[in-house]
Amino acid sequence: MPEPNAKLKPLYNVLLIEDDPSYARLATIMLEESGSLNCSITHCHTLAEGMQQLLQGAHFEAVLLDLTLPDSQGFDTLSRLLTHFPNLNLIVLTGLDDKNLGVQAVKSGAQDFLVKGAFDENQLAKTLHYSIERNNILKRLEEIQRIAHIGHWECSPSEHYFQASEEVYHIFGLPSLHPFTCEELLQPDCPFNFLLGLQDQACVAGKVEKDTWIRRGDGEQRYISVVCSGRKLDSGGALFNGIIQDITERKQAQELKKAKDMAEHTAKVREQFIASVSHEMRTPMNAILGMAHLLRQANPDDEQLGYIHTIQQSSEILLGIINDILQMSAIQNGLLHIEQKPFQLSSLLQNLFDVLKYKAKEKGLDFTLQPAQGIPDLLMGDALRLSQVLYNLVGNAIKFTDSGYVQVNVALLEGQAGKVHLSFTVKDSGIGIPEEQLDVIFEPFSRLGQKERIYEGIGLGLPIARKLVEAHGGIIAARSRPGEGAEFSFSLWFDVGVPGAMGPAAPADTLPPEASFRLLLVEDHKMNQLVARKILERKWKNIEIFLAENGEQAIKLLEGLPVDIILMDIQMPVRDGLSTAQYIRQRMAAEISGIPILAMTAHADKTQAHILKEYGMNDFILKPFEPEQLFQKIQQYIKLSRPASNS
Repeated sequence: MPEPNAKLKPLYNVLLIEDDPSYARLATIMLEESGSLNCSITHCHTLAEGMQQLLQGAHFEAVLLDLTLPDSQGFDTLSRLLTHFPNLNLIVLTGLDDKNLGVQAVKSGAQDFLVKGAFDENQLAKTLHYSIERNNILKRLEEIQRIAHIGHWECSPSEHYFQASEEVYHIFGLPSLHPFTCEELLQPDCPFNFLLGLQDQACVAGKVEKDTWIRRGDGEQRYISVVCSGRKLDSGGALFNGIIQDITERKQAQELKKAKDMAEHTAKVREQFIASVSHEMRTPMNAILGMAHLLRQANPDDEQLGYIHTIQQSSEILLGIINDILQMSAIQNGLLHIEQKPFQLSSLLQNLFDVLKYKAKEKGLDFTLQPAQGIPDLLMGDALRLSQVLYNLVGNAIKFTDSGYVQVNVALLEGQAGKVHLSFTVKDSGIGIPEEQLDVIFEPFSRLGQKERIYEGIGLGLPIARKLVEAHGGIIAARSRPGEGAEFSFSLWFDVGVPGAMGPAAPADTLPPEASFRLLLVEDHKMNQLVARKILERKWKNIEIFLAENGEQAIKLLEGLPVDIILMDIQMPVRDGLSTAQYIRQRMAAEISGIPILAMTAHADKTQAHILKEYGMNDFILKPFEPEQLFQKIQQYIKLSRPASNS
């Protein structure tokens, strides 16, 4: 029995291919008597018998191969075996006169060689042990290389020696059962031929690094990183060795990151461009609509009133296009946010009717709202987004209907505890939609029309409506036939609001027409200065308006002149509105730093509201503004300031 602490020696299976029975017996006895190696010997008399053992799947840690056999002689014996089994751990047995053959065998893939009659049991055991350990290390190295997609090669052209690891063949999509020779490497059609160019460069530079695309044997393209080093041998020859790594996935990841960075940069530039265009268009439109408002109050005759109406209508169409572009940009950039706030459905529908009834009346259309009985009036949701959807659908219906009706129906589909499922339907008697276009009308920039007529717009209303409905978790659908009108419908779930959730009612006007107060208008655009001043003076006869064309002028004026409220443009020369508001809040005297500041901005992105507040703005008014909106904001915030001045 073995000692308790004695380590069990591993059992190694060894294949001995030897035609001389007596020598085979001698080798077996040597291994048994060495005591340092625990071996199980399988003896075959011919190369064919040995190959049959291997072909049947028998596993051997080492193979002892006599190069002179009945069915194979000399170096051809080794070559035939390695051709079929390139990863064998081979130890060649040679005669005393064939020592050079053993050296050549090692260069061709054998692990080692032994000269018959020149070794004892210890040398045999040691050679086997080292070869097995070396082969195990090589296998682990191959496994590591496989995992890391790294292969290595060695080449000595002067000695006609070339050897590449299994992973090199794998990287190139080639079988490793038939390794390339140095002579094959010289052929132009050899996949490894490009290594010769690297070796030539390594002769001069000592080391060459290169990343390149290759085409594998199976036609697939892979991106590899190659390092080749060269050193001279004692014999005017050179030995080259190198590493090849498949870095296709890394390259693809880099390309994806580059594409992602480019896409993000493009999106940012596009967003900045759209914001800039919006600002540059909204600023003059504020002046146009403001002037039209002032002209309408100047008692124009019927002809002049028609001109004013055309100006206002054309400006509103242009403003609608700008809003659609900005809305679609916000949706595509993931900036759409659905709020859950209490709102009155009846007020929302009435506002929709009040805004669009004039357009319907101009065309002589019967425009009606038909909400069903039993629908709770107070709901929780995003009233602004719901209004946008209905406005786009009804606006489209009016646009494409020249006679007949436009009808909005609201129905209660289902009611649960605290929830309602509502259906909204917009029907018209307009031109209708061809069946083949029903699937594309919700795509951006798709437009309906007739040969004899072109309709205004750029085809974003329905895509925006679809995105907003989907953001609420609903689906929008269309039914239509040419000449028979169209029907658009969608359904959404809403939580039922709690009474009192709307909060206190908005305060009534706190500034009568005779109110006297001071207002500082900080605006660099001359026409907008004139429009704002005229509109405000017609609302409040005793208002005092002071003008500043940039933030620096505003700060200097405030140092010597108390005012009750400030209207501040954002984009101005010298000092912009944000930094001016911040300066007023943080660095001016208390009686000045508390003055309400309303931003007047042409930037339509309402998500910037929190940024405005961070800089000290109380609220904002979007250009082009409706006069009533401006009046309400002033009335809301002027009560926060000092008592009105009587000067």
